[in-house]
Amino acid sequence: MKKFFAKKQWMMVVLVAALGVAVYLNYYFTNEPMLSTGTDTSSSSSSDDGALGDAYFVNGVVSDVSKEDTSSDATQTEDYFDQARASRIAAREESLRLVQETLGRADASAEEKKQAQELASAVAQRVLQESNIENLILAKGFADSVVFIDGDVCSVVVQAEQLQQQESLQILEIVLKHGSIAADKVQITAKKA
Repeated sequence: MKKFFAKKQWMMVVLVAALGVAVYLNYYFTNEPMLSTGTDTSSSSSSDDGALGDAYFVNGVVSDVSKEDTSSDATQTEDYFDQARASRIAAREESLRLVQETLGRADASAEEKKQAQELASAVAQRVLQESNIENLILAKGFADSVVFIDGDVCSVVVQAEQLQQQESLQILEIVLKHGSIAADKVQITAKKA
């Protein structure tokens, strides 16, 4: 009787699981809050005595932030999004390399080749979904975003000081429509600029 899973199939399952754990740990260690509570900050931004782009503290005092400080923060934020995309691409390339190895093996069974093709198709579908969601979020006016879809879980990180409830709902609507993900499996995080 044939084994349920051959060694290489188990290796592929373990590597896909490790990829999922790596994405989760990457997201977990960003130490960003999940969904904002939707507190309204329009009272501080509608003040007539401040200029557009001034930073306000809780007591409404304009902060004295130099342009050098804000540019280094912006660079760190851009680096975060670039690094997140680079790690996502590296994980995909490793997954596709394993698929290509399976497809290229002469001794691979038809079932193994079918599973490898299904995995490659799933990766391609995730790439398309993530790209579409990111582009639609950018169209809503956010400076940058990165989306991670891992199975039935979606993590969205947008560049924003704080997400209003309306903005979170807009992002959630985009993910639900274009990602085929359940609402309770979507995590939305704001990465401060």
